[in-house]
Amino acid sequence: MSFFRKILLFILGLLCVSIIFAQDKRLKRADEIYEAGEYFRAITEYTKILRKEKNKSAKNELYFKIGDCYFSLGDYKKARSNYRRTVKVRELEIDSKIRLAEIQIQEGTYDEAIAIYQDVLEMDPNDTVAQKGIESANLAKMWSEQATRFKVEKMKEFNSKRNDFSPTVDEKGGYDHVYFSSNRDEAKGKKTSFITGEKFSDLFVSKFDRKQKWSDPVPLDSLNTPFDEGTPTLAEGGRKFYYTACKAEKGKKVGCQIYEAQKVDGEWMNPTNLGLVADSLSIGHPTVSPDGNTIYFSGRLQGGFGGADIWYCENEGGTWSQPKNMGPAINSSGDELFPFMRDDSTFYYSSTKHPTMGGLDIFVSKKNERGRWMPSENMKPPFNSNGNDFGIYYYSNEDKGFFTSDRKGSKQEDIYWFEKPPLVFSLSGITKDKDTEQILDSCVITLFGSDGSIFRDTTSLADKERKGKFSFRLKQKTDYAFMVQKDGYFNGKARFTTDSLMFDKVFEYEILLESLNKTFEIPNIEFEFGRWDLTESSKHTLDSIARILVDNPYLVIELSAHTDMIGSDASNMELSQKRANSVVEYFTNKGIPKGRLVAKGYGESRPKVIEKPDIKYPFLPKGAVLNEDYILSLSPEQQVVANQQNRRIEMRVISNDYIPSLD
Repeated sequence: MSFFRKILLFILGLLCVSIIFAQDKRLKRADEIYEAGEYFRAITEYTKILRKEKNKSAKNELYFKIGDCYFSLGDYKKARSNYRRTVKVRELEIDSKIRLAEIQIQEGTYDEAIAIYQDVLEMDPNDTVAQKGIESANLAKMWSEQATRFKVEKMKEFNSKRNDFSPTVDEKGGYDHVYFSSNRDEAKGKKTSFITGEKFSDLFVSKFDRKQKWSDPVPLDSLNTPFDEGTPTLAEGGRKFYYTACKAEKGKKVGCQIYEAQKVDGEWMNPTNLGLVADSLSIGHPTVSPDGNTIYFSGRLQGGFGGADIWYCENEGGTWSQPKNMGPAINSSGDELFPFMRDDSTFYYSSTKHPTMGGLDIFVSKKNERGRWMPSENMKPPFNSNGNDFGIYYYSNEDKGFFTSDRKGSKQEDIYWFEKPPLVFSLSGITKDKDTEQILDSCVITLFGSDGSIFRDTTSLADKERKGKFSFRLKQKTDYAFMVQKDGYFNGKARFTTDSLMFDKVFEYEILLESLNKTFEIPNIEFEFGRWDLTESSKHTLDSIARILVDNPYLVIELSAHTDMIGSDASNMELSQKRANSVVEYFTNKGIPKGRLVAKGYGESRPKVIEKPDIKYPFLPKGAVLNEDYILSLSPEQQVVANQQNRRIEMRVISNDYIPSLD
């Protein structure tokens, strides 16, 4: 629905009410109660009128208003029941569908909400509420699937079966005092609120003691009255206490106001109305700048952007200025409530504006270099949900705090604790024999960090808890390399980094070590026919062998060359020796000491024994010795393959006690 149509419907609705009920004082009074936000009381008044109403159009208007009352109270089952009565009424169809979609979002059924919004767009393709609703629902689905480092849990120490909300903290170096609002049974007043139909709320406090436990919450009887008190905040290092109080005076229209209390002999006393607005207006939810000179609050004041906005007053020589609106970076046509200023440049609050996951969501805004508030961002899960999320408190210098939510799992409005724990990185691994895959004992693992740190660990199969595994704790933003060493095996190694990681991670490795006590064929080493010059592709393979030699600096190896049976024994022996020399020369040019390398040509004297058959060559089974007799038993095509197998370069360890020259 376009903005203009929404305004038009609202005006027409008022005209309709005026024409039909011009003489009905009861409806006028019910509307006044509704506009004042006393939804519970308004339901009673509208229901009385509905019972006697005969006009069908007027009854539909009443059903819709009753639905709005239940929606505002969070009773979505009864709200849905009333909107379904009006969803087929032409004048109310779009509004009713929008409300039904909003209920689906509040219940977390985003796909169902999108379907209803799409129905609205078929009726009015330009309806911005439906367009934004679809976008919000899709974002909510996406955000719900994203990982987060924050941990959230209900504060069972604070919560009751009633509403518990809007915590603030007097940070006392580990022995904190948490003040919050609650309408639990211990609340002072006996009457019920016309807004919610529940008890009025009072202020409570819980203290963290030396036993590392929260005390049972107790009421602040020095400030509580039979009426509403809540949404506390502290300022000036815990020396001043601000809160919202809604008093009632017979015969007077008195709104909610912000009060300041002083601490006297350890008790909060002498509450004083700050007088920021006229008594007939309502404001609340205070928060104060770190220097104590600016107070922020929520209110539906003239000159706002639509619903409730965030306003502020500045202390000018001991007198508070007139309220000023925080502007479009914060406020919207929706409702902005429950502000909290963490520091001079970070501002939190709750809003129904787009995009929202449902109901009130917590938003954050920061100041730019010019001292202006940037457009705010939705804080996403786990702070926000499809329910109402509000009343956040964020610790000054730590990534932790509290907020309020009626999300799934809450009894009503409950206080939640959140914390962003430090990133935790670790290395865990196990070392095995590459051929047998048996876990190796007594392996020495050395871990090197780019910060200069060096750590060692030795595996032990006798350790029943670790069972041959190795492990290390790691630091953030650090590059690491580790080496695994065991007598009789080539060294193993790996590299990794914790830089740029946003979430906890365990680096897990299975290191497979090659035994020194065997001969290895170096694959993919090729020569031109009858030549000993290395091809470029062969050099890439030898580069990887050179790295192994660098990682194992005490090994002395034999590099042996083998030929096929074509040609004379003498010529093949000479050719193989030249090829072995070429490989040794390549390694020495790469910086490997010549004393670690032995070149040996075997010609055709050592035919290959097939150890790992290739399914492409079933005529070369495991154990086959590719000598002249075996090869001649094959077909000509198969002989070509067998001769290729015999042309190879092999490597074996002669010793592991090489002593580098000091020259």
